[in-house]
Amino acid sequence: MAEFNPENADFKRLLDQADTASLSQGHLSPLAAEVALGEVADGVVVTDRRGQILYSNPLVSELCGNLVGLLPGQYLADGLPLYDDCGQLIDLGLDADREASEQLPCRREFGASIRREDDEFLDINVQVHTLRKTTHTEGFVVILRHTSNARRISSRLSWQSSHDTLTRLPNRQFFEHALQKVLVESTGPKQHHILLYLDVYQFKVVNDTLGYSAGDALLLALAQILTRSLSPGDLLGRVGSDEFALLLRDCTLEEARRIVTRLRETVNGFVFRWDDSETRPALSIGAVSVDSHAPPASQLLASANDASCAARDQGRNRVKFFSDSRKALEKRRESTWLAEIHAAIREDRLLLYRQPVVSLQEKNRIHHYEVLVRMQGRDGDIISPGLFLPAAERYGMIDEVDRWVIRNIFRYMALEQSSGGSGFHYAINISGISLGDELFAGFVLRELTEAGVAPSRVQFEITETSAINNLDRALVFIHKLRAAGCSFALDDFGRGASSLAYLRQLPVDYLKIDGSFVRNMLDDEIDSAMVSTVDHLAKRMGISTIAEFAETPELLEKLRLMGVDFAQGFGIAAASCLPEISGPRPSTTAT
Repeated sequence: MAEFNPENADFKRLLDQADTASLSQGHLSPLAAEVALGEVADGVVVTDRRGQILYSNPLVSELCGNLVGLLPGQYLADGLPLYDDCGQLIDLGLDADREASEQLPCRREFGASIRREDDEFLDINVQVHTLRKTTHTEGFVVILRHTSNARRISSRLSWQSSHDTLTRLPNRQFFEHALQKVLVESTGPKQHHILLYLDVYQFKVVNDTLGYSAGDALLLALAQILTRSLSPGDLLGRVGSDEFALLLRDCTLEEARRIVTRLRETVNGFVFRWDDSETRPALSIGAVSVDSHAPPASQLLASANDASCAARDQGRNRVKFFSDSRKALEKRRESTWLAEIHAAIREDRLLLYRQPVVSLQEKNRIHHYEVLVRMQGRDGDIISPGLFLPAAERYGMIDEVDRWVIRNIFRYMALEQSSGGSGFHYAINISGISLGDELFAGFVLRELTEAGVAPSRVQFEITETSAINNLDRALVFIHKLRAAGCSFALDDFGRGASSLAYLRQLPVDYLKIDGSFVRNMLDDEIDSAMVSTVDHLAKRMGISTIAEFAETPELLEKLRLMGVDFAQGFGIAAASCLPEISGPRPSTTAT
């Protein structure tokens, strides 16, 4: 824990790399700044030539006695007033435009006092260093140092226990404590705050493919971007490996929507470069209101996290505002669906549907069918899977549904074979929960053997996200079933947290291009380019492509000319119930 020295080689290198324009715009490298300033036991502030803050290290917040410290863009005189022995404000003279550069001393040192947020006056030593290139003043470095060495060390240790060592932001424990303090203080009916939970999209990919150093650098860059977006009184913390929390003080819902939009646009425009790679991170943001009727801090964070997960499920760069009443209603509905799924399996009310996948290069000949599941209600109506499968996934029942589908489609395929033909090929969706079950591959192989179905007729579809989240188990499952003769498709490619490195690891036969890109490709050049790029990439890797959401003849023709191998969607045929086959109907009772 050393004292800060402006002659520090890393710091001088940082200044040498920053030209006048970048200094005036606050473009200081967070990595270089952390190297030079992060581990010292002094508060250090860097300003431009007019005294506007470019960077302040974490010890400044400890000295000030608040959680935020100083924000980029503030004038230091406004953010950190200093007082002399008589209680008068000290003018630091941080304005190279007001005074001739040559009249500004290179170094000044004096005693002063800081009035902390708890109204305690703290005696400090202040050093002001003028930063020059030749005769031109570039800015200032202000060093704030406890007069007591023991106090300095104690302050540093206190800070380390309450802050994240990488980003220098408040950690989860401290953030939760500070949030609870805000709740206690927010007793007035007009006091209203917004809590944001920010989940970083693409962090896991960067961490796993480029290394931990790259992942750390990405988090530091995002922490810097988010810090620049703060207003006085706001609180930002790192509350998970790739998760931040942001408390917007005295903020209405409408103001929060504008701030969230700005945050998303700022992060969306950021390109993270590491070695020869480029990554465009994004945020999934959950928001929750904070007022005098709010629950405890831990529950607020959990609610904001739930909203963030809901935003992430909808795709990258989304925001979801949490509603207690809506959440409670959804939970009640899911609990009802859970009981209904149990009953549907018991009462033989799950149904198998299929949708054709056609070959675009062979006059739309049916290549195989995708297997889909529906539920028949007690009144005979057919219930969409979007209404009951989310509950099955949330409450850990989706693996029972998967096993029911496997068992019954194999028996149906056996009937097709016994009726005099070789039968169609079928693609079966596998959930992430089943993919992570080490016993599931054995179950599939037993059912396949007992049914006597040719493995070459069976294709399994796994989503990109579930494959990545269960990568080791997914590889075991794929290798076992491919060895038996089955094929595999990677579903929703382009929608989740994918990378070329993951695709290279997964030995799949088909790549299903996410329908969100296919649907609008006639009108959107970016979507069209995305489909073309994915198809080209797959071809180079020896993988066939399937376009989802092919809904019009024009779209089918463009996909064919582009070279995409297969397509499915309403432009070909909607999903329909499996046709009856003469002979005994396979049992649909779960065992």
